[in-house]
Amino acid sequence: MKDIYERADKAIQEMNRENLKAFDLLKVSNLDGLHIVQMVMRTYRQSEELARRKYYEIAFEAYVTALMEADVQVKEAHAKAEEAISNDWVDEMLEETDFVTLYRFVPEAVRKRDRLIEALAVAEGQSRDGEIEKALRYWSRQVGQYCLNAVDYARMDAFEDAGVKWVEWITQHDERVCDECYPRDGQVYRIDEVPTRHYGCRCVLAPAEEPV
Repeated sequence: MKDIYERADKAIQEMNRENLKAFDLLKVSNLDGLHIVQMVMRTYRQSEELARRKYYEIAFEAYVTALMEADVQVKEAHAKAEEAISNDWVDEMLEETDFVTLYRFVPEAVRKRDRLIEALAVAEGQSRDGEIEKALRYWSRQVGQYCLNAVDYARMDAFEDAGVKWVEWITQHDERVCDECYPRDGQVYRIDEVPTRHYGCRCVLAPAEEPV
């Protein structure tokens, strides 16, 4: 169970490395007039394309893993994942208003992109670098959160497809567990009544028996 979140973390780290290189390229590029628009739009487009590929890969793995936790055999789990997880699944996830971020991925990406274009149009020198670094932080945070969302959405879909009715809330059992999540550790919820997570939540859900 935790392995899938570790793989999600690795995917986030890989995206962060690529995003850092792309945004650093903006700092040394000829950003005047039309070039600002072209370069920034290309940077966000390429980063979003990478994110979508990673979301598909991690969601597929998460779906398979969750089915196996629900006692579905490996071969059947992979066959079901082939049917359930697709690029369309990723598109639907990104088009919905998310309960954690409270926004839709694509419009928010456009907003961040256009905000950077506007900032670079009036900034000069080191202030430009500062705007680029700030944009990178905000964008990386969004991209990373949706990678975790891809895991959580795929796992919940798998549990529901496997007929799981109850799930247990499990924290990471370390000093970083927040005051909101700490009392939920070990609590069992109906699958349609699971509390909403917060931004950056590291807790996981696992199949559980109905409480007595």
